[in-house]
Amino acid sequence: MLDEGIAMELKQKLGWFLTVGMGLIIISTWSEPVAAASPESKLYKKTCKKCHGELGQGKKSKADSSQFKYPPIHVMSEEDLLNAMTNYREMWQKNSYKKEQKRMAKTAGGLSDEEMNAVIAFITSQLSPEEN
Repeated sequence: MLDEGIAMELKQKLGWFLTVGMGLIIISTWSEPVAAASPESKLYKKTCKKCHGELGQGKKSKADSSQFKYPPIHVMSEEDLLNAMTNYREMWQKNSYKKEQKRMAKTAGGLSDEEMNAVIAFITSQLSPEEN
């Protein structure tokens, strides 16, 4: 049988370990870290979200709700997105856009090749609907 002093000391140490352990468990489950937004996500929010929506779903026309004012982009292929953005960039550079194309032409015209590829990669990898 253990000496009463040793038993008491073990009991105190065990209690301390249990208290600290439970505290760490509570803290780790209570305050989960928030993942930082990726640079691509930030670029999408800065350049595309206002017109094409949080998920790239597009925005309907107020005048005719059966038509899109800003089309859905989350269903477009990487190739189609690149072609569209490149065409808009060229319109901006040549000042050959129509009034309704100005916003998109200006946006695409302000992107570097690297930024354009990054936002396209974000759209096709993060916003595309899952295949069933």
